[in-house]
Amino acid sequence: MRRELALAALGLGLLAAPAQAQAQAQGGLAGCDVFIDKLRAAAGDLRIDFSHALIVSRARSDRDVFDVTTNSEVDGTLTCRKDSLLRFEARVAMPMTARQASQFEGLQAAALRAALGWEAGKAKSTARDMSADAREYLRASRERGDVYIAGKTEQHEPGGVGVGLIVTDNDSAFIIVGGQE
Repeated sequence: MRRELALAALGLGLLAAPAQAQAQAQGGLAGCDVFIDKLRAAAGDLRIDFSHALIVSRARSDRDVFDVTTNSEVDGTLTCRKDSLLRFEARVAMPMTARQASQFEGLQAAALRAALGWEAGKAKSTARDMSADAREYLRASRERGDVYIAGKTEQHEPGGVGVGLIVTDNDSAFIIVGGQE
C-alpha cells in the first residue's frame, strides 16, 4: 500500500514538473508550494520556516501572507494568491557582519533559484552583482546628500517579474515581485 501511494505521489510530481518548467520558461514564477519547497532545499543551512502572518483588517483578502524566519538575522515575508507567488521579501538589519552579509546573499541566490528556476551560478552572480550595485548607489546617495539615503537596483525578468534590492543605513531588503502583483 505504501509503495503504491509513493508511486502515485511520484507520478503526480513528474506530471507537475513539466508544467512547472514550462511556466518558468515562459517567464513566470514558481508556484508558492514549489517555491517554499525549493527555497527550503536551496537554503537548507538557514533552516527556513514559514508561518501564517496574523493580519487584522476589515478588508477581505484572497492572499496568504507568510512570515519567513531563519536561524540567522535574516527574515522576510512571502505573499501568495492561491498557488501564485505574488511577492517575496527578505530583510536584514544594518550594519551587517560578514556572516550576515553572506547569509543574506545566500538567501537571495536561493530565492532566485526557487522562484525563477535559475542555475546556482547565475543566481549567485546576480545576487552578488545587485549587492555591489546597491552599495555603490548607497555611497553615491550619501555623497550627494540625498534626503532619503538609499541604494536601489532592480532587474526586470520575462513575465513581468521584478527583482530588486534596496540598501539603507538601517536595513536591506531583497524583493521578488510576480507579474500579477
